[in-house]
Amino acid sequence: MTILRNNNTPTLSSVVESLTTTSATTNNNNNRNNIVKAILFDIDGTLVNSDSIHFAVFKELLWQEEDFRLSYNNQQQQQRQEKNDQEKHNNPIDEEFFRQRISGRSNGSITADLFPSWSIEKRDAFSIRKEERFREIATQSDRMKKLQMPGLDRLRDWVDSNRLGKVAVTNAPRLNGEVMLIGIGYADWFGTDGLIIGDECERPKPDPSPYLTACQRITVVIVSPKECIVFEDSPSGATAGVAAGAYVIGIKSGQDEATLLDAGCQFVIQDFEDVKLWDYLDRLTPIPPTTLSSSSSSS
Repeated sequence: MTILRNNNTPTLSSVVESLTTTSATTNNNNNRNNIVKAILFDIDGTLVNSDSIHFAVFKELLWQEEDFRLSYNNQQQQQRQEKNDQEKHNNPIDEEFFRQRISGRSNGSITADLFPSWSIEKRDAFSIRKEERFREIATQSDRMKKLQMPGLDRLRDWVDSNRLGKVAVTNAPRLNGEVMLIGIGYADWFGTDGLIIGDECERPKPDPSPYLTACQRITVVIVSPKECIVFEDSPSGATAGVAAGAYVIGIKSGQDEATLLDAGCQFVIQDFEDVKLWDYLDRLTPIPPTTLSSSSSSS
């Protein structure tokens, strides 16, 4: 299905205003009417299990920065003293640090957190180097295809058979998003307008703006967030989906189940082959997004 842009689509601000009541009342998704018109996907850690590449790149580049290295070691030293642990620490960042401080966040948020004394220009230069290194690794051979989330092809067939809308929504830079979608062979499936970049919206995740923007991109008819399922692997992304009013399903590719549930996910799956996902999808009423819902037609 080709994703169409509606030239008469209202501004995002007007959509946010019109959906404020809807989002507020549908965050409790126990009252969900089981109608779904679109599936919205995060990319990193959701479509592609790419966190291992990001983790490796951050370890490599952060440890080259003396400011970060000294700050990180001081923090670790303080924690060890509190635990009466005298073991020397000369190792780079660990997975817990990556999950808590990096995963799912925009580059601007990450660098402001890790390098508070740096200028914006210096932070941006670091982000550019990081993303260039990521793409260098990601484009090696068929690495992306090997990291494609299990069960994704089956879910794609389900989406197509029900003629649902689909959009990829990411905090990654556009070049990264395109590299990953091309790498798994899904760029054409999402189409030209089917990729939403957080930093190109009013605000990136965890703000709902990227997902509200995605609802404008589905078809010539704006789809309500309550008619969308969001797949997310990070607390930042899950928070954005919930704030938009969508039904959010967590993917346990990097975070633990409790963290994703705390962020508002309705339930958590291992990947797209998880029986819990297919039990849920079997209970839904898929409706192509060109069909007006009663709530849309009455507005």
